Amino acid sequence: MSAGLSIPARMTHVRVLENLAEGVPLTEALSRVCDYIDGESPGAVSAVLMLDESEMQFRLVAGPRVPGPLGKALDGLKVPPCDGTYATAPRQQGRPVTVWDIRRDSLFADRRDTALSSGFTAAWSLPIWSTKWTTLGTVVIFHPDSRLTTAKIPKPMETAVHLAAIAIKHYQDELQMRALTRRLLQSHDDERRRIARDLHDSTGQDLASLLITLGRAERRGAQLTPELLEMLSESLLIAKKISGGIRTLSCLLHPPLLDVCGLGVAIEAYANELNRRNELEVELEISPQLPRLTEDAEVALFRIVQTSLTNVHLHSGTRNVKIKVDHTAEALTLTVTDHGSGIPAGVLDRFLKGEATGVGIAGIRERAEMLGGRVEFETATGPAHGTAVIVTIPSLNFR
Repeated sequence: MSAGLSIPARMTHVRVLENLAEGVPLTEALSRVCDYIDGESPGAVSAVLMLDESEMQFRLVAGPRVPGPLGKALDGLKVPPCDGTYATAPRQQGRPVTVWDIRRDSLFADRRDTALSSGFTAAWSLPIWSTKWTTLGTVVIFHPDSRLTTAKIPKPMETAVHLAAIAIKHYQDELQMRALTRRLLQSHDDERRRIARDLHDSTGQDLASLLITLGRAERRGAQLTPELLEMLSESLLIAKKISGGIRTLSCLLHPPLLDVCGLGVAIEAYANELNRRNELEVELEISPQLPRLTEDAEVALFRIVQTSLTNVHLHSGTRNVKIKVDHTAEALTLTVTDHGSGIPAGVLDRFLKGEATGVGIAGIRERAEMLGGRVEFETATGPAHGTAVIVTIPSLNFR
């Protein structure tokens, strides 16, 4: 293993796996794999290319020592035709490899000058396979020696490719999980909207008719016995209470003001209802010139407010909370702040690593990222320290 690398390449197999388990970003994880390859092969410079969604070309994901011009030339490399070596070697030999003489190979026709000017005349391509033999990407190793032999692939290279496969598969699984989470959130929102509409249009109207009928009966109380009149009055009070509860529930599921008047008015109405019911004491600071947002953005931010206030109510130990919404020409920022007990360090650490921390915090992150935004948590544990949830979304969500 060569010495003097700026980023240590002397990581053991266990250390590489530990880095992956820590939840480091894909590019960083694969860059460490490249460090390992470069450290084990003096003179070599490696890059990891990942198959894009079209499965017709590779995208450069990592290559910390690949010269900039060569990196740009590699990005978008077309998938070579299946020539027997590249496509079938995994099952036959277990050591798939394609070797290019950069000076003559047609695959490098558009990249030849860039590669040669970077000092490389040969390259290995070691395909990255999943456990089901589907192509995930490839590790390309450039070398200045065109006499590079293909008869034997050093064992560290196979290990590095295996580690790259683990990192890419983990990344793909995470993307699939997050896509599923987003679909579930969207499904929940659609179902809430449907239930709210049904409660308003069907159950609410039936209750309104019931209240009218009970009111008419009460006005004819002189024709009833005192006992029946008392029962009728109690029934009317219960019906009014149910009607109010249905109306509140409908608004909480999907406030009509959100569609008609926008995010600011909907948040204000929601906060006023919480204050009226004495569940929380919500202070508002909402920009009076708040622009209308896209429907998805208004629903997502309203849900973030609901989730944040629910967390304050259930976990913070305080009733005081502030909601601030402001914007610039480039972005809108929503901040929900309390002075409660804060988020436990372990919970926040797991969230920052992308691990499951419950539906609430994960849902806030997914909703923000669905809008191309980001979420930050500022928290300190202890009495009256509290938490700030800061969500920023770009102006492309403005109408």
